[in-house]
Amino acid sequence: MTRRTISGRTGFRRAATILGSVLASLGVVASLGAAPAHAWDPVHTLMQGSPTTMGQTNGAVWTLEIAGDRIYAGGNFTSTRPSGAARGTGETQAANLAAFDASTGAPISSFTPQLTNSYNGKQGVVRASVLTPDGSQLIVGGDFNRVNGQRADYVARFDASSGRFLGGVGQNGVDGPVSALAVSPDGRSLYVGGRFSRVGNAKRKNVGAINLVTNQTLPWAPAVSAPTQNEALRVTALAVSSDSQRVFLAGPFQQVNGQAEQGFAATNAADGSLAAGFANNYLTPPYSWGTAIEVSGDDVFVGSRDDYSPSADRTEGVNSINASTGARNWYANCYGDTFGLQVVGNDVYVASHNHNCGALGGQPELNPRTYLAIHALDRVSGQLRPYFVQTDGNKQDQRSLLLSRALASDGNQLVMGGGFNSVNSSPQENLTRFLRGSSAPDRAAYPTATSGPGYVDLRVRLGFDRDDVDLTYEVFRGWRTDTPLYTVTRESVKWRTENFTWRDTGVTSGQKVYYRVRVSDPAGNQVMSVRTPDVTVG
Repeated sequence: MTRRTISGRTGFRRAATILGSVLASLGVVASLGAAPAHAWDPVHTLMQGSPTTMGQTNGAVWTLEIAGDRIYAGGNFTSTRPSGAARGTGETQAANLAAFDASTGAPISSFTPQLTNSYNGKQGVVRASVLTPDGSQLIVGGDFNRVNGQRADYVARFDASSGRFLGGVGQNGVDGPVSALAVSPDGRSLYVGGRFSRVGNAKRKNVGAINLVTNQTLPWAPAVSAPTQNEALRVTALAVSSDSQRVFLAGPFQQVNGQAEQGFAATNAADGSLAAGFANNYLTPPYSWGTAIEVSGDDVFVGSRDDYSPSADRTEGVNSINASTGARNWYANCYGDTFGLQVVGNDVYVASHNHNCGALGGQPELNPRTYLAIHALDRVSGQLRPYFVQTDGNKQDQRSLLLSRALASDGNQLVMGGGFNSVNSSPQENLTRFLRGSSAPDRAAYPTATSGPGYVDLRVRLGFDRDDVDLTYEVFRGWRTDTPLYTVTRESVKWRTENFTWRDTGVTSGQKVYYRVRVSDPAGNQVMSVRTPDVTVG
């Protein structure tokens, strides 16, 4: 992990203070903190914006983990199949919890645990997962109480390398659906969130903890209350600080331990009391609530949603908070519900319904509304990094309109799960992944040529790249591509249809010519445009 220097952080905070004053003068709510600068971060993301081969599911994916040579996906589906395959082709019948080869993305057909709920007779949906710190065990939670016919009340353990079922967790697990799991860095404590009233044999309302060594219920018992409007009270995200001293929880609640804590709280791991130094206004009351938490080093990143507050006030997007002191590092207010976060190096990948990052200098609100399934932020400054992953669905199947819901990474790849029918306009259902590196431009330039007396005017529509904005355009006449006649670098983004023009005066009247334009990204990836029709110089 790259550590920040004191001078770098201090400089950023000074700039943030100045920007905060400006925002305050404009009437922006000061409690939200200073937004990052309105410019693209020049550092390239670690991951490509174009996907590689990955197996698929026939229903939504809610949670992901990468354990060694396996990718585990949990959700609400009844089968998996190979990358690019149409439904009905190569189906495995793996339901709600499936494994895929981490190198090839292919489904592992031998892993087909049967998760069921004996109370309603249905298959058991998986909504949360976590790996033990040593990577040896996969723990999943959801709406089930049996695995392969054996008792496992809403929480179950598996051997991560083989997929072998290892039994339930604690003393009879919990007594209701689980939507969040986290394990302490020492591997001793499992924190569980959801909608339940018991953990083991102890009363616990929606959140509790289990000692993974003794199976005893732990004293950690924060009391969440006062649900946000139109939401059921529950805990939807959990994480533990790197020193195991604090446990962070998020969900549609407004109080913890009787005190105002809007959608997110930091508690002491020993007993669930509120941790000192943390504010209660990272999110805007009364409707905003935390949906995703990711701890990386000294920082805790909190994603949120808010469906009811006026757009000028709501805190959707990502907060970066010092995990020890509670000081806010930055707030990146991209509008659109956030559902997953993954830190890889200095990238923070955000799984969301992002439809307006205009405040950060990114994609503004468009008509018709256009969503990004993943965008990326610099973990130090919160600035946007060029990253534009899109998914599409079908209004006749609402499950395919969920966009992205979960992210996971082993440092060499980024896996995304959710509900969708295509990724970057190519068919792929509910699962995809991205490898390290830089993708070639996704859309080539499009040139058109018109002639005049002794010249040709070339008009070039800009291209587009999934993980870059600064693209270089080289103009060629005819078939030769050794030396461009004209070169220009332009900021190119999909939501703006822009052009540049160039006049070729190195031609003679009556000459028949055509043109092509090569687009290159900073990594040297290239794509060539179609050729213009032949044009006769006037």
